[in-house]
Amino acid sequence: MEARLIVAENQLRTGDVAGWLGILNSLRNTVPGLDPLADPGDGASRVDLHFRERAFWLFGTAHRLGDLRRLVRQYGRDAERVFPTGPYFKGGSYGPDVNLPIPFDEENNPQFSQCLDRNP
Repeated sequence: MEARLIVAENQLRTGDVAGWLGILNSLRNTVPGLDPLADPGDGASRVDLHFRERAFWLFGTAHRLGDLRRLVRQYGRDAERVFPTGPYFKGGSYGPDVNLPIPFDEENNPQFSQCLDRNP
C-alpha cells in the first residue's frame, strides 16, 4: 500500500492526474463502502487530497510527521497551516516545533550528537 501511494505521488508530481487518481481509487476499492474520489481540479487541492488519503491509509505507521514536514519542505506550505497552532484542547497551546523532542535518556548517551536543524 505504501509503495502504491509513493507511485501515486510521483504520478501527481509528473502531471499524470488520471494515473494518480486511479491508484487512490484502486486502494479505496479494497474497502467496501468507500466511494471513489473525484479530481478536485487544481494542483494544491490534489496535494491536499493525496496527503489526506496517506493519513488515512498509513494511520498508526509513524508516517504522519514526515508527511507534514514534507508538505512544508517540498511543497512550500506554511508550517503554521500544516501543523496545529493555537490553543490545545487539554490546556496550554501548541508550540512552534515541527519535529519530535529528543528523550532525556537519549541526551545522556555519550554517542548522541544533537541535531540543531529545526527546519521541517
